[in-house]
Amino acid sequence: MTDDRLDKDGSGSAPYGSDPELTSALRQWKAPGVSDALDARILDSYRRRVSREPLWRRFFTTSVRVPLPVAVAVMALLVIALTLVVNRPAAGVIAPGQYVQATADQPVVARTSLAGFQAVEEVNVSVVKEQRQ
Repeated sequence: MTDDRLDKDGSGSAPYGSDPELTSALRQWKAPGVSDALDARILDSYRRRVSREPLWRRFFTTSVRVPLPVAVAVMALLVIALTLVVNRPAAGVIAPGQYVQATADQPVVARTSLAGFQAVEEVNVSVVKEQRQ
């Protein structure tokens, strides 16, 4: 495509009009090169406007994209691990017996351990009624 072409009717619809001098001047003209000083000024201006945040702030505000199934699996494993750690009884600790006041309304449920249990040969049962003062 050339800039000096004419329409079929000869009216001349070149982008710069039908002036052949202007067209030839625009073809010969070359844009001046960009100086290194301009690049340095633009880069300096950019760095002043866009200051980098401190590393600690970037560390706590960054994001990591993780596929949803992987995230769900990791969360499920964490929940299971925490549940097992919290509900694990302490090794080698024998819970002492607890005395509880029993009421007739609710059953008494106490956690106990049979570690070190030895059966007795003779059983004596005593029922003590509460004494009111």
